[in-house]
Amino acid sequence: MEAYSYLIIIPLIVSITQVIKTAGVPKKFAPLISLVIGMVLCIFYESNVDIKQRVLDGIIAGLIASGSFSAFKSVAKSNKK
Repeated sequence: MEAYSYLIIIPLIVSITQVIKTAGVPKKFAPLISLVIGMVLCIFYESNVDIKQRVLDGIIAGLIASGSFSAFKSVAKSNKK
């Protein structure tokens, strides 16, 4: 995946995960949801590489989205104190 593609995919993953969480899915499933959404988006977004690479890119994007959301959330909590 091109480096700039992550700049498109990761905010989409975070946004879709937040929508799903507000729909009533427990928060403990958010990382798993991010992982699945990342794989699905990358499978359909990338067309010039084989399926194994697309799935791997989706896993990476999902984990990055989940981790970055968690990191920003922690920073926001520490700034409120």
